[in-house]
Amino acid sequence: MKKLIIALVLVFAVLFSASAQGFYFDIGLGAGKGWSKVDGKSLSDMFAGTDISEIGVNLGLKAGYGPIAGLPIYMAAAVSGVGHRFSKGDDYLQLNSYLIGPSLILYPIPLLQLAGTVGFSYTGNLASGSILLPQSKGGFGYEVSLAFDFGRRNHGCLVGVNYYDSFNKLESEEKQKTSELGIFVKYAYRHKLSRY
Repeated sequence: MKKLIIALVLVFAVLFSASAQGFYFDIGLGAGKGWSKVDGKSLSDMFAGTDISEIGVNLGLKAGYGPIAGLPIYMAAAVSGVGHRFSKGDDYLQLNSYLIGPSLILYPIPLLQLAGTVGFSYTGNLASGSILLPQSKGGFGYEVSLAFDFGRRNHGCLVGVNYYDSFNKLESEEKQKTSELGIFVKYAYRHKLSRY
């Protein structure tokens, strides 16, 4: 946690001192519906009788470069994650899925941002009591989003929707799919083209 805080402080220091054309950065938080399947079977069905809370929470950060070649296209490295929980009394199963990879960001019109990320995914299955699930060995994931970009000059506020999927193999060799569909709000620093 300490390393994460130091990294975020350094990123913000660079963000607010950056004046050269080309720096892109966004960070934000979202929420929506999260769900998981193991070998195609819904965990909601597997844990029937539990108090299921499938509210997914999404955290995302991107840092990169753009616009590229005079076009409203940006390339970035992205880190994102979603989490949701199943609970039964004091017992619970917390599913935290993380995605790290390259991201492509496009502005088809000045007010609209489209973004997609693909890369390595890892899902941590944290359990307490009688609700158990084997740990993840890692896998593949992607995230796509559509957002309205409000703001002036290089500072903006992104308000949009995202869809997240991760596909991981468990230590038991079963396949786990973790998904989230939600809404988000992000701060964005980007150099807009003059015609935008």
